[in-house]
Amino acid sequence: MGLTNLSLSGKVVLVTGGGRGIGKSIALACGEAGADVVLGSRTLREVEETAEQIRQAGQRAAAWQLDVTQISSIRDFVNKTLDVFGRVDVLVNNAGFNKIQPALEVTEDDFDYIVDVNYKGTFFMSQVAAKSMIDHGVEGRVVNISSQVGIVGGPLRAPYCGAKGAVCQVTKALAAEWAPHKITVNAVAPTVTRTPLAEEAMQNPTFREMTLEKILIGRLAEPEEIAAAVLYLASDAASMITGHTLVVDGGWTAV
Repeated sequence: MGLTNLSLSGKVVLVTGGGRGIGKSIALACGEAGADVVLGSRTLREVEETAEQIRQAGQRAAAWQLDVTQISSIRDFVNKTLDVFGRVDVLVNNAGFNKIQPALEVTEDDFDYIVDVNYKGTFFMSQVAAKSMIDHGVEGRVVNISSQVGIVGGPLRAPYCGAKGAVCQVTKALAAEWAPHKITVNAVAPTVTRTPLAEEAMQNPTFREMTLEKILIGRLAEPEEIAAAVLYLASDAASMITGHTLVVDGGWTAV
């Protein structure tokens, strides 16, 4: 094992929400690193397009329906992966949702959906995937996508901050619990990244001004920059790292 080995050759990688933005970049990066990639999303057309790009580059890829808020959907997705690919080596919990709004305007439905997608989905995807890793003797990797606001908080997205903070904490808990099985669990916490969701949020003048002021480097992150961090944590180069949240934020949390 080389300390700079970022290859995922021979690995089967699951990516939730892999049809656009950060998830798509993660999926393509894993394919370029030699992995077979399984993509899940409620919007099948988008993940199928990503899967086809990976196939054209020479790797196996599949795209299936997945609703991370429903445990039955999660189990069906992982079981189908096992039926077709035989194993799960890496899980990337990328599926997420946010809604920019004042805390005083958050409805119960808003709150429940944000928490279900970002936290509940991450927990149960990890639970089902890790069980398959343990059952098959796989020394696997789980990489959760959190957020810088899961660490420092921020206005106009209170439920999202809470859910992403929970992702950082559950990353530590699962890392400790699954270490005896040689499964590492880490998280990546991006700053605001150039995705369709972020582009929409940046139309809010208050949010835009605050964001560009807080990112010391002075720009949004690119999806490929987040994918690079995920690839590192998914690879053998990070085999001694577990329970860690890698912040990719252009300096947002430095001051």
